[in-house]
Amino acid sequence: MAKTHMPIFTIFALSAIASHAAIVWQAGAPGRAWPLDGVGGGPDVDWIQETAVNDLPGAPDSGLAARTSDDDYYFAGVYNTVVDGGNYTPVGVVATDELGAERAFAGADNHSRFHFNLTTVDATDLFSVSFEANNLHGQGGTERYGVEVYFNNVLVGEEVEINPGNLNTVITTPQFTLASVNGEIGSGFDNYVELRGINYNASGGGNWMGHDYVALNAVPNPIPEPSAPLLALLGSVLTLSFLRRRNRG
Repeated sequence: MAKTHMPIFTIFALSAIASHAAIVWQAGAPGRAWPLDGVGGGPDVDWIQETAVNDLPGAPDSGLAARTSDDDYYFAGVYNTVVDGGNYTPVGVVATDELGAERAFAGADNHSRFHFNLTTVDATDLFSVSFEANNLHGQGGTERYGVEVYFNNVLVGEEVEINPGNLNTVITTPQFTLASVNGEIGSGFDNYVELRGINYNASGGGNWMGHDYVALNAVPNPIPEPSAPLLALLGSVLTLSFLRRRNRG
């Protein structure tokens, strides 16, 4: 009886497509806590004492003094098109990364949004959001705070309970596609990631939670649309395998 030979080169060709995660943007850094040096935005952002709840779009030029920052942090870019389905007027041109961002959820102030243009990614990439909480209210063993993650107001990370056991730990959402969150590539589109807090103070959880790191990650899709040369190669391998089986009877 003739043996059937699998087209092993096909398997190898597909498995050889590697994927490498990259950080698209980040605010703060794991373990860096809350510097107040006014050096720069992004990884060097100053984390500013929170003030109050505000609606979109917020301001791209908040101050660095306590209680002068708002819920919206802006990376340099152009913001003139709403993509979350909301009804607000975008802020327009933002020349430089904001220097400061709100540092915590407290009481009823449970929104932390990060606005950005997507210009260095592909539509087929897979995305995730990472963040790190670095302190809680200090209520003792029952302290906890919930955090959900949204991209353009679409939930991408179900509620995670922050407690003393996972402070100073980077937490990352499942991967998602741009199409699933109405993400748009290019200058002008007001994409944003939002951390949304859930306060458990009424049940002894404490009235605040601080964070010192938020980032958007991108990974090339590990199974992209095959290119024409790859399709031709796979067709040749499959044809050769078929002929070998026919010749052996």
